[in-house]
Amino acid sequence: MQRFAWLALCGAVLSGCNYTVYHQPGKTIEDRDRDLVRCEVRALREAPVATEIRYHPPVKRERKICDHKDRCITDHYWTDPEPYTVDVNERLRVRVKEQCMLNKGYNEVTLPRCERGQPVAVPARMTGIAPNACIYRGQSGKSQVATPQ
Repeated sequence: MQRFAWLALCGAVLSGCNYTVYHQPGKTIEDRDRDLVRCEVRALREAPVATEIRYHPPVKRERKICDHKDRCITDHYWTDPEPYTVDVNERLRVRVKEQCMLNKGYNEVTLPRCERGQPVAVPARMTGIAPNACIYRGQSGKSQVATPQ
């Protein structure tokens, strides 16, 4: 259990520092969001949600059954298969959306998040990416590439 917690913490620390956004110099955030919605709709149309019910296999368990004189036997039994659902088109839908955005000229950019309280320059249109660029999340909740000042 401790090993799992340690791995989860390491994964959270490593992945928690960087954010990914679509970026294309010359476009506005509104252009990007509009194109993203169009690509998401296209992906949903081309790879619709296809939910399947699957089952985890039964698991063999054992239990100890004791009488009032502490004579015990070990009983073996099988658990019932547990159902779960899977959207078999989910990965395809992500690929269709990503390809659509690439076709529109966007690149996925992964950068660290801007430090809280740090002054940043947020251009009206996306520009080239400076070596010290970071991802800024504005009051509207939209993320974009910014340059610390």
